[in-house]
Amino acid sequence: MAGPSPDATDRRSPMQVEPRMSTWAAERFGARAADVRQRLATSLREAAENAQDAQKWSRSDKRYAYGSTLMARRYEALVAGFRDEPGFQVIRPYRSPHHLVVLDGNLFLPFRFAEDDFTPVSEARVSDGRVSALARELFTRYGPRTIYQQQELDLGVLEDEDEAEDVLPLLRRLPADTRLIPVAYAANARAGLLRLYWGEAELIDDRGHIYWLHCEPIPLRESSPWVPQALPLGSPAARFDAAAEPGLDLAHRSALDRALSAVDTEPPNTRPAAADDHA
Repeated sequence: MAGPSPDATDRRSPMQVEPRMSTWAAERFGARAADVRQRLATSLREAAENAQDAQKWSRSDKRYAYGSTLMARRYEALVAGFRDEPGFQVIRPYRSPHHLVVLDGNLFLPFRFAEDDFTPVSEARVSDGRVSALARELFTRYGPRTIYQQQELDLGVLEDEDEAEDVLPLLRRLPADTRLIPVAYAANARAGLLRLYWGEAELIDDRGHIYWLHCEPIPLRESSPWVPQALPLGSPAARFDAAAEPGLDLAHRSALDRALSAVDTEPPNTRPAAADDHA
């Protein structure tokens, strides 16, 4: 939904201009605001590149490998990128496979709003379909509420009471002054990470539309473009399953990136949650 217009750089390539640090960012993160902004960009660029690698080695023209890898790595890369920072906390909501980063009381919620370089961020949605109970609770508890009133959002909050109750215990353990920061990005399997934004937004309906109260671009520094590599082909006479199985040539991940067990609130033997519906 259209809100206050994002910075004038919205329509320009994020490679052209590096915006000065905003008052909003400085108020949230103080003197290290520039470092936090750059860590977000680096982490999500890495996640996008990992997803491109997975798609390449899948040998498929379908985008399942890309989407599922990006869905998981966007959370994992943020955990790895901020784990050593002061004020870092990681939470995993009950029955969710993903960990969320909280830094200095700011909870990052990464989501893909577009697969192209022209969809306005003002039209961003946090979900392709019905919003999950977790996303609703995050916006309700920790997002700003100044324009759109709760009755609009309540239309679907309790459609699945069991789902809503599952996410409440952990969220109640977060400080009441925790603030939600949506991190919206545009990316696709060929071009990688295209654009990146952060700010404050309200969730205004049950289909994931948000209203930006503040939105600004995060600059993406120049990097070598990703070029699809030729895949090894077997001999025409060989059996289809005779060749060695390729490995996933993903970017290096540190041991810290794989250690995602911190603050694991999911009890054993719970049924797995459905994957996030928006890669």
